[in-house]
Order: sequence, then structure tokens, then C-alpha cells
Amino acid sequence: MALGEIVLAASALRTTSGTTNGTTFHVGGLTQRVMLVLDVTALGVNVGDKLNVYVDVSPDGSKWMNACHFGELLGNAGAGKTEFAILDPSNPGTSTVLTTADAAVSTVRPGVFGTHMRARWAITDAGGATQTFTFSVKAYIQ
Repeated sequence: MALGEIVLAASALRTTSGTTNGTTFHVGGLTQRVMLVLDVTALGVNVGDKLNVYVDVSPDGSKWMNACHFGELLGNAGAGKTEFAILDPSNPGTSTVLTTADAAVSTVRPGVFGTHMRARWAITDAGGATQTFTFSVKAYIQ
């Protein structure tokens, strides 16, 4: 049963250094599987600039757990890229996860589920204040 597409972060040029929480979406309790897609269409020009994108889930919209940390991107004006990850509660993992700890770069915690979801990103400026990244994050709910 497909429930549809949720745009966790619309495609936009982002320049703000630091961490930003996206809009919280209530995805309900019927979710069986989620495909997350990060689509980066433009990278900055300073190789030291960094973009880290996460997807967090919550059982109640207030306490967040990191379910996915996409690959870290450098602002080297290279071509864009698309990454995806699958969240599937049939693969719950074998260890506890501290709710305040982010997953390592390029890591998915497939069994982390909740009724709420958001994208989160951190942009690091290497100096020069020219950090720019254009990207979107979508969730395809099943």
C-alpha cells in the first residue's frame, strides 16, 4: 500500500552555516517502509565547505532519533548527486541507539521508525562565506 510522497525539504539554494531543522511531518502509524531520497543539484565552490543531511523520526513529535545520515558532501562545485536509503522495521538492528547520537556518515538505522519525520542539515563554512548547496529531501511512504 503506497501512502505517497512527502517533501521533507523542497529544492532550494541553502547558504546558512550551522544546523537547520526542516518542517515536521506527521506520517501516521501505518507506515511499513520508507524510501528516503537526497537530491543535490548544485554544490558550492569552496572544497572545505561541507553539507551533512539527516532524516530524523519521532514517536511523538518532540523527542527525535536520527534514522539516516547521508554521505557528507564537499562544496567543490562538482556535479550533483542523488542518494537514497530505505527504512524498514523488519530489520530492527541488534543494539540500542542513544537518541542524541547521530548516525555515522553514510549510515542508515533501518529499524528506527516513528509517526513524525523531518529532514535536518548542517552546512559548514570553511571560510569566505560562499557556502552554497542546492538540494531536496523526499520520503516515499509505503
